[in-house]
Amino acid sequence: MSGRKRSADFDDDGYRDFRPRMPKRQRVPPVVQLCKEMMPDICTIGESVKAFEEDIKFLSEAIISEFGHEEYFNNALLSTFKAVIFEQPHKQPSIALLTMVVNTQNQEAGKSIVNFFVAELQQLINESTNEDFKVASNETGPWNRSKLIIRFLSLLSPMISLDDLMNLYRSFFNLAIELNNIEVDKRNPLSEAIYSNTLINIPYLFFFNRANEVLKSKVEELLIYVETSYQLRVNDIQLLDEYNGQNPIPRVELIQVILSNVKKALANNAEQLTQLFPNWLHLLTAQPGDQGFNEALRLPDVEELKVFSSFDKDFGSIDNMWKTPRFNFHVYLPTSSSDFETIIPITTYAGFLFKDIILDIIQGMEFNRKAVAKQVIMLHQFFKEGIFAEAGISIAQLNQQFEQDPLISTFKLEDLVIETILSLIFKLPTVLQPYAYYYTLLVEICQNSPKAIAPVFGRAFRFFYTNIDNLDFELKQRYLDWFSIQMSNFSFSWKWNEWEEDSQKYGKTLYNPKMVFAKNLISKELRLTSNTLDVEESLTNEFKQYLDNAYVTRDELIGYYQSFFHSFTVNPEDVKKHDLYFIQENVPISATVRKLLDYMHKQGENKVVTELDEIIKEFKEDYGNIIVDFDRFIVALMIQCVAHSGSRSLSHANKYISDLTEDIKHAFSSLEIDEAKKEYTIVEAMLRFWNSNSQTGFLNTDALRYAGFITTKSLFSFCFEESNGRNLGLTDATAVESVLRNLSQDSALTSGNTENFENIFEKLCLILNDCVSKLGATVTEAIVLPMLDESATSFDPALLQQLDLIWKYQTALSFIKSILRKYSKEYKLLSEKSILG
Repeated sequence: MSGRKRSADFDDDGYRDFRPRMPKRQRVPPVVQLCKEMMPDICTIGESVKAFEEDIKFLSEAIISEFGHEEYFNNALLSTFKAVIFEQPHKQPSIALLTMVVNTQNQEAGKSIVNFFVAELQQLINESTNEDFKVASNETGPWNRSKLIIRFLSLLSPMISLDDLMNLYRSFFNLAIELNNIEVDKRNPLSEAIYSNTLINIPYLFFFNRANEVLKSKVEELLIYVETSYQLRVNDIQLLDEYNGQNPIPRVELIQVILSNVKKALANNAEQLTQLFPNWLHLLTAQPGDQGFNEALRLPDVEELKVFSSFDKDFGSIDNMWKTPRFNFHVYLPTSSSDFETIIPITTYAGFLFKDIILDIIQGMEFNRKAVAKQVIMLHQFFKEGIFAEAGISIAQLNQQFEQDPLISTFKLEDLVIETILSLIFKLPTVLQPYAYYYTLLVEICQNSPKAIAPVFGRAFRFFYTNIDNLDFELKQRYLDWFSIQMSNFSFSWKWNEWEEDSQKYGKTLYNPKMVFAKNLISKELRLTSNTLDVEESLTNEFKQYLDNAYVTRDELIGYYQSFFHSFTVNPEDVKKHDLYFIQENVPISATVRKLLDYMHKQGENKVVTELDEIIKEFKEDYGNIIVDFDRFIVALMIQCVAHSGSRSLSHANKYISDLTEDIKHAFSSLEIDEAKKEYTIVEAMLRFWNSNSQTGFLNTDALRYAGFITTKSLFSFCFEESNGRNLGLTDATAVESVLRNLSQDSALTSGNTENFENIFEKLCLILNDCVSKLGATVTEAIVLPMLDESATSFDPALLQQLDLIWKYQTALSFIKSILRKYSKEYKLLSEKSILG
C-alpha cells in the first residue's frame, strides 16, 4: 500500500471516503476575532449606563494588553476611535476616559492615540486648501472635523502637555483673528467658523481637569486675548430672515453669543459645567500629564486661505453653513398655557452645545438614518442626569409638575432634537443634504416613539401655520412638503377642525396664506396616495370642498376644449380625467386622431414621416371647417397625443417625447404660428391633459424643454398668466415648484445670461404694481393688512377683496425676496445691465 498515492478522498486504510466533501472553515486569526468583538462595543460605549464602568474596565484591559503588538489591532482601534469622534461626538468623553485609563499602564498606546489625531488634524487642515477636495455624503467639512478633534484632545487635558494644548488653541484663534482682519467692513465666513468652533471646545478642557489652577489661569488669559482681539460684526441680512415683517422669534446670531456662553460656563468655579458634564473622575487614574505632540501643527497662512474663506466651494455640509451668517432657529416657544421654555436657551453654553452635537450626529452619520434616529434621542444619557424632563412627557403633564415645583427642568429632549432637524429643513438659503433625508429622519424618529414624538410634530405644525402669513415664500413650500410627508406616513391624520374657522372666513379668497396652504396640502396628499378615500375620510366636512385638486376648474377645462371648435359643442361627459378628449367617440375627429396615435406607436422602419404629413392633411381637409385656428389645434393635439401615449409613467412619457422629437418638429415646421404662441400652446396642452395632476404635467414640460420644444420663458408666461382673476404662479404649489426648479436648472444663469431671471423678476414686479394701483396706494407706501376682528365669523365681501389684493401683493413681494436670495449674483448682473442701459 505504500506505493498508493494518498488523497483527501482516502482514509488511512486506503479506502475511499464517500462522505460529501464540505468546504474547510477558514480559521479567523485571534486578533481579527478580538477586533470583531471589541470594536462594536467601542461604538456603543455609554449606551448602557449600568454597564459603563464595566465596559471601561474590560475595553481598557484589552487595549493595554494588545496595543503595539499587531498592526491590524492598532489600525482597527484608531479607525474606530476616529469614526466615533466624528460621527457620535456625544461619546467623545467616553473614548477620552478609555484612552486615559489605557495611558496609565501603556503610555506608548496613549501617545500613539494622541499623535494619531494630531496627524489627522494636520491632514484635515491640509485638505482645507485642496481645490480637488471630494465631498462625501456624510462629509461635514475639514474645519468642522477639526473642531471635533480639538474637542477630543481637550478632553485629554490631564494627560497632554498644557503648553501644547494652549499653543493649539492660540494658533487657531490667531488664524481666525487674521482672517477677520482681512477686510474690516466685511464678514469672513471661515474666520467665524474657526472662532466659534474653537471657543465651543474650551469647556471640554475641564471635563476631567476641573481643579487645575494652571489650566484655569491659561484659559482666562486666552479668553481675554480673544475678546480684545476679535472684532464681532453684526450681520443683519433680511434676505436670510425666515419671516417677512414681524418675526415671532427674536433673531440670535450664533457668533454673537458663543464667547459669552463660554465665559458664563466657566464662571463661579465652572458651576454650569458641573451641572452639565457627568462626574467620572472616580474612574480616572492619575495621569503623567506630559504627553506631547510629535510635531507642531502647521496652519496655512492667511493669503493661502483667503480664496477658500468664503466657502464658495463646498467642503462639507456643516462648513458650508458658515457661508452665510448663522442664526438660531426657534420653534417651541412658551405658550399661554405653559409659561416655560422646553428648549435650553441658545444664550447658554448647554443650549449652544446640544444643538451643535445634534447637528454633528445628523450630518456625520447621514449614511445610517436609523442610527441617527436612535442616537439623538438617547443624548441625555451622556450628560448630567436631570438636565431634561422625563422622556415623552406631555406639555399638560409638565405644566402640572411645574406649577407644583417651579425648580424642575422643563427642557424636553424631543423638542430640542426636532427643532434642530427643522432648523436644517428651514435653513436659508439652503443646506447641502437633500431635504428628503431630513423628512425621512423625522418619520424614523416618530416611528420609533410615536406617542412621544407625534405631539411634538403637532406643536411645530401649529406654530408654522399660525405664523404662515409672514413665513418666507420658499419656506412655505418646505413646510408644505414636510407636513404632507408626515401626514402620508401617518394615515393622513390631522385635526382639521382646528382650522375650520379660517376656512369659513377666508375659504373664498385666492391669496390668503392659510387657505393657500390648506388647499395645496390637500392636493399634495391626493397626489401622494393611490387611495384618495384615505384623504377624504381624514377631512372634516368643511374641508371636503377642496378635494378637487384640478389646476383649473372643470368649466375652464371644458371651455379650453371648446375653444378649438365652432359649429360643434363639447359634451362635458367626454372630458375625462387623464384621458385624451380628442379620441372620445362623440368627437368628430376621433377616427383620424386614432390614426395619429397609431403612427406615434410605430417603431423604426414602420414609421415614415410622410404618413404624418398625410394625417395632418386629412385633419385640414375633413375637419378644417369646424376647427378654430388650425395651427394651434395641431400643436395642442400632437402634444396631448404624446401625453396620452406616455401617461403610464414619467419615464414612459420621456421615452415618447424623445422618440417623437424629430417627427413633431417636422410637423410643426409646416405650421404658420408665432413661436411664443406655439410654446404657450404646448405648455397649456400638457397641463390641460394633466389638469387633475398638474405636478406630472409640469414634470412633462421639463422633458419638453430638454427636447427643445419650449423655453423657460414660455413656461413662466403660462404660470404667471392672470386667468379669471387668479395668478396660479403665486398660489399653486406645483406651478411654484416648476418655476423654482426651472430657474435652478437654467444653464444660462451659470453663463451670466440673466434673461430668464429678468423675465420672472419683471413679471413679479408687474403683479406688485397692479396690486398697488388697485389698492389706490403708491409704490413708496407700506402695504399692510388692516386690523381685523379675530372674533368675527365672516367679513364683508368688499373687505375680503381688499384683503385678497394685499395678500397677493405680499405673496409676490415674498416671492421676489426668495429669488433674490437664491440668485443674488444674477440680480447683481441685472442691476449692472440696468445701470449700463
